[in-house]
Amino acid sequence: MTTPTRRIVLVGHGMVAVRLLDQLGRVTTERPTPLDVTVVGDEPHDPYNRLLLSEVLAGRAELGRLTLPEPTGSPGMTVRVLRGVAATVLDRDRRVVHCDDGSEHPYDTVVLATGSAAREPLPGCADEGVRMLRTIDDCRELLAACSYPRRAVVVGGGLLGLEIACGLAGRGAAVQVLHRGTHVLDRQLPPAAGAVAGAALAHAGVEVLTEADLESVRRDDDRLVGVRLRDGRELPADLVVASAGVVPRTEIAARAGLPVRTGIVVDDDLRSPADPRVAAIGDCAETPDGCPGLLAPGWAQADRLARDLAGLPPVPTAPAPNAVVKLKAVGVDVVTIGDGPEPPAGAHTVTLSDPMGRRHVQVSVADDRVVAACCVGAKRVAADLTAAYERGGPVPPDPALLLLDGLPTATVSATDDPTTMPSATTVCRCNGVTKKDIVDAHVAGDRDLSAVAARTRATTGCGGCTEVVCGLLAWMDDVNPPNDVEPSNDVAHRKHSRNDPGNFGAVTSCTTQKEISR
Repeated sequence: MTTPTRRIVLVGHGMVAVRLLDQLGRVTTERPTPLDVTVVGDEPHDPYNRLLLSEVLAGRAELGRLTLPEPTGSPGMTVRVLRGVAATVLDRDRRVVHCDDGSEHPYDTVVLATGSAAREPLPGCADEGVRMLRTIDDCRELLAACSYPRRAVVVGGGLLGLEIACGLAGRGAAVQVLHRGTHVLDRQLPPAAGAVAGAALAHAGVEVLTEADLESVRRDDDRLVGVRLRDGRELPADLVVASAGVVPRTEIAARAGLPVRTGIVVDDDLRSPADPRVAAIGDCAETPDGCPGLLAPGWAQADRLARDLAGLPPVPTAPAPNAVVKLKAVGVDVVTIGDGPEPPAGAHTVTLSDPMGRRHVQVSVADDRVVAACCVGAKRVAADLTAAYERGGPVPPDPALLLLDGLPTATVSATDDPTTMPSATTVCRCNGVTKKDIVDAHVAGDRDLSAVAARTRATTGCGGCTEVVCGLLAWMDDVNPPNDVEPSNDVAHRKHSRNDPGNFGAVTSCTTQKEISR
């Protein structure tokens, strides 16, 4: 008996939507399922890694290299992508999605992956010249606006705001950050660590104004000239960039009469309680756990929904660990582990603070495991604590030893020799990719970064693992060369790079799979 083709309309073409397409291809390869998928994306571009836009501003990535790998395909699954087309109406009675180009797309299941929009710190301030950094077009406009040194004000002292501020400072602008809280990164750092982070920002050329609330934007005719704060202060500025959080894009669901609170309300199965033919995932979805606004939960939702759409039973998934958060700002190193700025109740917490050296490290241990940490200005200690946390192994009886530099852990560092890195070491934290996964991909024939990314998904999240993955590929080119290429220890010839190809130091050749994977 022929299985009828299931029609799926996917509204949105961002990182979570692409993950859903890729996972559909992977699960239906195992069990072919006839699917007809129509993707409606309002941006005219190929899908790209939104998390790396601040890296472009900082000069550490190129816009043209943000494109996501092509999703995995499978027999029986057809995918049609409509770029630059916006879905306007969800007709639940007829089960049709109407678009702004006049097209109509019938569905058996519609998946809303509309994401979120940048929140304006003042209503209508975008019309007054305040810029955001949410899309690739935003990034292009911002790059053009900061093409010469100027006075810039960044509204918001969270992760993205600080990354934008440091990127602008690196381009020669005099930068001030306005933050409502008593210290920057107050959702991640305790006050003492936040004060040290503020000092590190000042050293990087960024002035932070805390407890500063934006009241209005000042203009001279058609030109933005500054901002006014609620306490009466006026700050001159040629450029104002807002990073005040995001708002789930729920308009199409609300117009269709679906339940909407902060996001589009869905049950644990990611379906609307009002209409099981409508699903929502990613930033726009509000599950019983709320709206996390993070990429990893959105990817997990995409993976679960893909199995459901393919008619496969759900698979048990381990609860997501506490987040490891890294500030991607030039000149300011901040890494946090855990659910918030305060140490967990009952944990043994040790702090080492060195404000003059712009360093602050804190670790919390419970049941002989690292459960939380924050590190400012201590990159190596942060890497050691992250490795200890992810391994979940026992730690020294005295937690203070964890704050000393150079612990012998399974840390991933761009200066480590890959031959000493255990095969189970997590290389890509966003996707749970290990050294062994990279090695296996290379052995299977994936010899460049794009091919490895397509197979393993490494580097497709925050991008923090790119240099390590490039280094592993460069090493593997030596130990597992093509048949017509001789192995070489010469690092200079290697091609896998974001900036410096394979910065792993000396390379030791080996010839067996056991030696490669260790």
